[in-house]
Amino acid sequence: MLKAKIGDRFDPFLIGTSNLIQRIGLRPNSLTFIGLGLNGLASWALAEGEWLQGSGLIILAGFFDILDGAVARNCKEASSFGSFLDSVVDRYSDLSLLVGLLIFYSRQGNVLYQVLVGLSLMGTALVPYTRAKAETLIPQCNVGIMERPERILLIFLGAAIVSIMPIVIWVLAIGTNLTVIHRVLYTYRQMPREEPTTKPEGKTTEITEKSSVL
Repeated sequence: MLKAKIGDRFDPFLIGTSNLIQRIGLRPNSLTFIGLGLNGLASWALAEGEWLQGSGLIILAGFFDILDGAVARNCKEASSFGSFLDSVVDRYSDLSLLVGLLIFYSRQGNVLYQVLVGLSLMGTALVPYTRAKAETLIPQCNVGIMERPERILLIFLGAAIVSIMPIVIWVLAIGTNLTVIHRVLYTYRQMPREEPTTKPEGKTTEITEKSSVL
């Protein structure tokens, strides 16, 4: 939802940065892996309960996540493989943050929030999967309210305002899985109805007659 509204509106502000990055010699894929490393550090900070550090690293990683696409477009280096790699790395980044939260609540011995983070992990993994799988059957399946920007924003807010982190966990656990269900139902409704196949009566009778002879 946020991605659809924002789109590439930040690109004009990133043109100067993109040119600087190009002169340094960094390529879009390099920026993608820098973002992954920063999310890994954010995950460690969340696991340690270092909420302020975690929120700062999440913001920094988000900047590189936006920058890699902008550099690819502005410097004419966009490629199908780069887009594929970015999607794969995004999944690692998303799940690593939740793993950090899972470790934190495991150390606290809080079983309820361990379960909720586990549900969030499953939902987070399945939200992009259901879209990718659905779009092999129907033209588009971008429905649902809990896409990647919303999830990252929620985790950032939970780390920045520690008192609301429990609410964030509940929202992620429920919202991600509701988005999965929404996409499943949407795909079912959008798919053309398949007519049930029935055997012609003549062939059935013929088979029955042959069986009786045998």
